[in-house]
Amino acid sequence: MDKNKTDTPSYRPGRYIKYAMGEIVLVVIGILIALSINNWNTERNNLQQAKQHLSTINLNLLDDVAQAEMLLAETDSAMKFSSIFLDQFKTKIPPDNNIQKYLIYLMYERNIEVNDSGIGALLNSNGLSYIEENLQTKILEYYRHIEQLESREINANAEIKTMFEPYVKENYYWIYNKTNPWPSQANFYVDDPRPVDNIDLASVIADKRLEIMVNGRRYQAIRLAQFYSKTILLAKEIISVIENGQS
Repeated sequence: MDKNKTDTPSYRPGRYIKYAMGEIVLVVIGILIALSINNWNTERNNLQQAKQHLSTINLNLLDDVAQAEMLLAETDSAMKFSSIFLDQFKTKIPPDNNIQKYLIYLMYERNIEVNDSGIGALLNSNGLSYIEENLQTKILEYYRHIEQLESREINANAEIKTMFEPYVKENYYWIYNKTNPWPSQANFYVDDPRPVDNIDLASVIADKRLEIMVNGRRYQAIRLAQFYSKTILLAKEIISVIENGQS
């Protein structure tokens, strides 16, 4: 503030405007710094959360692998039994009492019970974008494959429930007795004093409708084995990436 010739103080507005602008700039810079820190903390938290979800996915996949390996072993047995059975239909080998075991084994359904808690949490938290792109692709590919596998299982199990099992139980009820080499059946009927029904194995391999169904069961076992094998392969790839912390 200066004095004019009459000693009256004079004001210079420009000086105060500069002060005000400077204060505004400092406030804006402070806000930007605060926002930057907040965004950094948010990004860090989101990244940490995504890593936690990956750890859950890793555990889920380890369980999937264990199930798929067991189911693969079972489908391998189904393929083996159905192939032997079909050779008997083709009269390449003589029929035997193992037919009873084959018929029961081919009625067993297959179901993988996938725990998708990890991928569900990852998607619900929008955490997928915090995972390296190659790993994203592998995870999404895996769960698309699981959807296809479950669809194949539904198809195969429906064939058992609506066609194969009802037909076998109606026409070959005698497979449930102490002559069945299947351990669970043999042990259950071991003390059964009733006479065993006359089993005409030749009539079994003459049943063309049954042959078609056994062929269908073999086909489904082959397809499921392919799916279970791929499940194991894809899951192990993801597990390796997660555990090594790199893609």
